[in-house]
Amino acid sequence: MNPKKPFQFEKTFEVLSFQIDPLGNLRWAALGDLLQETAWKHADSRGFGQKLFEANLVWVLSRLEIKVHHMPTWGEEIVVKTAGRGIHKLFALREFEVCNSKGEVIAEANSAWLLLNTQTKRPQRPNQVLPSELFDEVEDTHHLPLKIDKTENLEKPIPIVVRASDLDMNNHVNNVSYIRWVEDYAYEFDLSFNYLAINYLSEAKIGETVDIKGNFNLEKITLQGDNPVKQIFIAIIS
Repeated sequence: MNPKKPFQFEKTFEVLSFQIDPLGNLRWAALGDLLQETAWKHADSRGFGQKLFEANLVWVLSRLEIKVHHMPTWGEEIVVKTAGRGIHKLFALREFEVCNSKGEVIAEANSAWLLLNTQTKRPQRPNQVLPSELFDEVEDTHHLPLKIDKTENLEKPIPIVVRASDLDMNNHVNNVSYIRWVEDYAYEFDLSFNYLAINYLSEAKIGETVDIKGNFNLEKITLQGDNPVKQIFIAIIS
């Protein structure tokens, strides 16, 4: 087994009262917020974060996979660690690790990001735009999150209307909003989970309705969000 690679950046957070669920645990969407914030802080510290806006480039999350061993509770101090894990085709790979105050790993995540040209709406190869020492090609796909296959036999639809509060600074639905939709859907049907994989497939716009349905016939529940003309996201929880 290869030794675990060191992380390149870390940020400490306290779990706050408005981030918890009725049981006092950190919400999945709030965990997503912390991962995203840590990724941005790391990118900004190395010059490939908000600075890219000047070149009409922006990072867009394409896939995310999270495994929670123990969800932290209100008042806990946690450390989110992250590192870039190279390039696979068009994807820039990023790993996360969440530790409690004792240094114990309580959650792990891998993510795949696309570098999008905001004018052409087309992805750019990160290693053709950014320094190669930051974005090397890698053959090991260990950190590439799961690609989820489209499923059939979907049932129990819940419509979600995209609101202004779902949008980020790029006028797109924030990736964490999708996690919140999954979390709300799971709560509706009394589903608990400690694993989440999500593929972001298409843009949803303000005012649109996204119908979320589930396939409950497998050990891992598949959720799919669609509007009348396209598939928006697909996720697995277990």
